[in-house]
This record gives sequence, C-alpha cells and structure tokens, in this order.
Amino acid sequence: MDGVEQSPPVINKAEYVYQTLRKQILNGTYAPGTMLYIRELSTRLNVSRTPVKEAISRLSYEGYVELLTNRCAIVARISATEILELLELREALESASAFYAAQRRTDEDIAEMVRINDYHKTINLDSVEEMAHCDRLFHMSVAKAPYNRVFFSTLDSAFERLTRISLPITRDRAQVSIVQHQLILEAIRAGNASDARRLMKDHDRDVLESVKMYQFQNIHLFK
Repeated sequence: MDGVEQSPPVINKAEYVYQTLRKQILNGTYAPGTMLYIRELSTRLNVSRTPVKEAISRLSYEGYVELLTNRCAIVARISATEILELLELREALESASAFYAAQRRTDEDIAEMVRINDYHKTINLDSVEEMAHCDRLFHMSVAKAPYNRVFFSTLDSAFERLTRISLPITRDRAQVSIVQHQLILEAIRAGNASDARRLMKDHDRDVLESVKMYQFQNIHLFK
C-alpha cells in the first residue's frame, strides 16, 4: 500500500519507531517545525499508536520534538546556543586530541585514518549521509589515537548531538574537509604534534564558519 512502510520487527516496536523517527529528524526528512501526528505515523509505520506515543515521548525527552496537546508533536527547532557550545567544545578537545594523537598513535591508528580518508574521497557528493558518517569516522579515529577514553567518549557524544547541523553542511564542505583531513593526517603521521593541533583547530573553526553561514541562510530552523 502506498504510504505505508514495511512492517517493523516483532520485538520492541517502540524502539523501531524511535530509531525511524530520530533518523528522519536528523537527516532532515522531518525539518524543524514539522507536525508529527500520532495517527498518521501509526498508519505509515504499520504499528499501533502506543509505540508511537512512547517513541515521541522519548524524542521529546531528548529535545528532538516538542509535545502538543492535540495528540501530536512538532519537530523542535535547533538550538543555536547549544550548537555553538558544542562546536567550541569540539574545537578545544579535538585540537588537544590531535596533539596527543601525533605523540601516541600506532601504525594501526595511521592505517585506519588513511583507510577512512581514502574511502571518503570516493563517496559520491549526493550521498550526504555516507559522507557525513565517513567524516565523523575520521574525526573519531583521531580521537581514539591518544588512548584517552574521556576524549573519545566526550567527542563521540558531541558529534552525535551535532548531527542535525553537520548533515546539511556536509555536501558543500566535502572537498575542503577531505583536504584538511589529509593535512591533519600527515601531521599526525609525522609525529608533529604542534602542527596537528593547529591544523585541527583551523579545521574546526572553518566548520564553525560554515555552520554560521547555514544558520544565517536558514534562520527559521533555529531558536
């Protein structure tokens, strides 16, 4: 039937609905301001209303949607303040992470960075989600190399919370990011900690400028 998605797994339908809606919010299928009606979602996802309600409650708790009184919800606008704070956190931690990665990385760490960066170059620009995923993989491979679990876990959480803003800017930034990643990789491979820190800081500040431009062009999506 048109408009009805494939039946979900028998186990944990609320989790299925949650993962589906969360992905569609993150990738922009449901843009900020979009109304989410429980009855319509129940029909489209081929589940009862109960797992839809549970999923929306969970998304509301995480800040992705805002609950309304008439059995529906609205996709929350993106918090400009939170995005700025996360980007500042990312810059501080990633520059330090790159610095220590250059001192502590193993041959296996370098091989992983090279593999990810080489694959990144082959992805079609229209494959935005894959591009964004690969970009994140590269950054996390750098974050892993210092062998500091706090660096890694904090940055992993920050990247997850930045998904709603990182996806829209990915395509326009793709070629620049790949070049910048290559320079960071070479500094880490050479063991040049100061250059690695500087290049990562420059990269993250460049990302910040891209985000500011996106905000300026799409002010209605932010709060």
